[in-house]
Amino acid sequence: MATVWDNVVASASKAMTQAGTATQTAATKAKLHADILLIDRDIQTRKEKFGVDLYAHLENITSTQEFYVSDDRLINILRPVLIKAQREVAAYERKRDAMKGKVNAAETTRVGSASIFGAETIGQKLYNAARFAQAGAREAAFKTELAMVERQILGFKEEFGTEMYPVFQSMEDNEGWLPTDRKVRSLYDAAREDIAEMEKAKAEKARQIEELD
Repeated sequence: MATVWDNVVASASKAMTQAGTATQTAATKAKLHADILLIDRDIQTRKEKFGVDLYAHLENITSTQEFYVSDDRLINILRPVLIKAQREVAAYERKRDAMKGKVNAAETTRVGSASIFGAETIGQKLYNAARFAQAGAREAAFKTELAMVERQILGFKEEFGTEMYPVFQSMEDNEGWLPTDRKVRSLYDAAREDIAEMEKAKAEKARQIEELD
């Protein structure tokens, strides 16, 4: 016959086991939720890549008269979003070109100041070293600003993808419509296939979470 002490020990052991199981379950669910967030980020990144690739394929099409007067459905779908993206890109490309000029000028100044280390006196050497450091800092600042502008340009192209992809996806799902341009179709098909695999993995993670609830 079990003693009172045996019952207390058994109850404590059961409680500890349940607590351990609950902790393990919570940790597993937390990891699964984190995995889903990572998949969502990957899906977003893939749509952005689609935008960059699609923009590169289409950026010259707006220079043709046909782009503005054509009644082709694909062009009608692309036209407003592409025009908006190109205006934003063009504005920042002008900033980028101006910044490149500043970077080049700053680099020339820094390189030109390298010869000043031939100064004869300590005072002159200190002065020249300060000028050289200042020129280098100015060049670095311009390069940082240039990198930010270039990242913004890339961002506009990525945004083009996040706007266009769901439009293509909706039209395929609801109407069975697919882009008529071979290259556009190829880019879309590749993106859709990749994203479908990610969505499948995400659904599996969600199913595992439901099983743990």
